[in-house]
Amino acid sequence: MLESGMVFKITGIVVCSVLMVILGKIDKKRKIPTGVKLIFQVLISLIIIYSGVKIEFLRAPSSSSGGYLYLSYLSIPLTIIWLISITNSIGQADELGDITPYIVFIASLTFLVVSLVQRQGLILAESLSLIMAATSFIFIKYVPRGKFSSYYMSFGFILAVIAIVGVSKSTAALTLLIPLLILGVPIIDSSYSIVANYARQESSIPVIGKLPLFSESGSGGESGGESGSRLRQKLQSYGFSAQGANLTIIRVSLYLSLSAFIISIYQNFYLLLTLTAFGWVVFELLKNKVRSEELIIGRDILTNRIKLFQVGIDQADNQKTIQKIEEFIISKTPHQIVTPDTLAVLRARKDPEYHTILKSADLVTPDGAGILWAAKTLNYPLPERVTGIDIIHNICRLAAKKGYSLYLLGSYPGVASEAALNLTREYPGIKIAGTHHGYFSYEDSQNCEDVKNGDGVRNKKEEEIIAEIKENRPDILLVGMGVPKQEKWININLEKLDVPVCVGVGGSFDVLSGRIPRAPLWMQRHGMEWIYRSIKQPNRTFRVLALFYFIWLVVIGKIVYSLKEVE
Repeated sequence: MLESGMVFKITGIVVCSVLMVILGKIDKKRKIPTGVKLIFQVLISLIIIYSGVKIEFLRAPSSSSGGYLYLSYLSIPLTIIWLISITNSIGQADELGDITPYIVFIASLTFLVVSLVQRQGLILAESLSLIMAATSFIFIKYVPRGKFSSYYMSFGFILAVIAIVGVSKSTAALTLLIPLLILGVPIIDSSYSIVANYARQESSIPVIGKLPLFSESGSGGESGGESGSRLRQKLQSYGFSAQGANLTIIRVSLYLSLSAFIISIYQNFYLLLTLTAFGWVVFELLKNKVRSEELIIGRDILTNRIKLFQVGIDQADNQKTIQKIEEFIISKTPHQIVTPDTLAVLRARKDPEYHTILKSADLVTPDGAGILWAAKTLNYPLPERVTGIDIIHNICRLAAKKGYSLYLLGSYPGVASEAALNLTREYPGIKIAGTHHGYFSYEDSQNCEDVKNGDGVRNKKEEEIIAEIKENRPDILLVGMGVPKQEKWININLEKLDVPVCVGVGGSFDVLSGRIPRAPLWMQRHGMEWIYRSIKQPNRTFRVLALFYFIWLVVIGKIVYSLKEVE
């Protein structure tokens, strides 16, 4: 059986909630002046205070047990200020608009969970929280956005009541901050609106005979006045789309509610500061990313390439790639093909010369499962992975069939010749115009013991090698010197070489020679070849860290892309 005091409180809450609904409907239809609406809200607040719902005491922050701060004569004005502030923060239909039910749902659930965790036994607050969560969920799921925005004022009023009869009366030292965290977004938005309106009024010529307090507000109706959340408008001025601004507001509300839940458990002021600082840093990071003009991903209309972090990648599969290569061979003019992997995309962000080469290359194929994953994640999927070694095998099939010749340049002394020998065995009739190791510069020769000691290896000068390649006139030049050295070398000497197709193939010669086995087919198909290479070559392990950094960039890029995406 409910006590008479509890029945009186419930009756007062129901009556005042209905009055707020009526006030909201009238405000939506006739646009009640701000001052008049405020007077009615004060009267409704006095009714609920009379029913027994008011802020009577708070726990003294400096006290460890039992130290309460009784408000006495401050109780009524503080309660009125709290009720009106939260009511108008949530109830500004044109301010938070179609995301208001989401804010109410998050706040209601958080109030409920915090109350249950603190084990206060506040049945009224928990029941109201559950009712509001269910009601706002129905609005989210089944009610067209903004159709019943006249109810939002009553939603805010009930949330303010929940904070009074529930969490704010907890005996925890930091609990006074919990309602402020839970309702942080609407409070911030409302405060920003007040400051913006005040600044606008100060900058305009005052109209005689009209007090700002009693002027037309425009906050309750959906036609007339400035529509849209002040906070949302600010976010849009940073470059957020309307949908992106809404998502950001909802996510901030979730974060603040989660922070409130954590603080309700641990009651640590420094933890509160840490969570606040972390949230601010993340928000600033996202804001700066959105404001920047850096292209995360997009389509270059002129080249028909997908541009991932400013690196253009052709939308070509293996079949189209080999068709393009044959076109290059037939043209008899020099062309450069680049096969960047995930790490190459990262390198291009910091190496302007390499980035310029990628931009000017005649064909750029995705040699890396990470690139395909990133493109798909960012809603610009590429056809398939086209690796350097796959290009080599396709070229060899084409060369054996059409009589084209290859020159292999790069890797450790003896590796290119071994790779060439294996290719002639696998593709009978293929023409190998020549081979040479990649340690022909002075610096490289000093790092290679076989070349430095002259162990049967004649170290030709770079000019001699270029002259030899040009004299043998291969149709395809495969260069395996590692990224980005091979691309830079090809780019500098492309016209001198006068080879129709020049391709940087990285460490493919090591695989073709049999010195390093390629990953099993099932690992290749599932994009796990990098794991196999890391196991076989432990010195590549550091690349895994760079891969995680790439994943982080893509995840951030996905978030930013969703915030900037035009609806």
